[in-house]
Amino acid sequence: CFSCHDNGIANAPKLGDKAAWEPRLAAGIEAVYANSINGKGAMPAKGANSALTDDEIKATVDWMIAQ
Repeated sequence: CFSCHDNGIANAPKLGDKAAWEPRLAAGIEAVYANSINGKGAMPAKGANSALTDDEIKATVDWMIAQ
């Protein structure tokens, strides 16, 4: 996740940029979770780490949003 969300590669919302996260959060946290788990556009499913559980992805999303 960090490799794109640290510097905004492929329009990934950057950590700490609340304004960049707002449009994604407007769809609801469950949609953000689903996109993170299943992938969307340039974002690979589970950040290209299929060993991660859905709960680990959700916890990561929650942490990223809180930054």
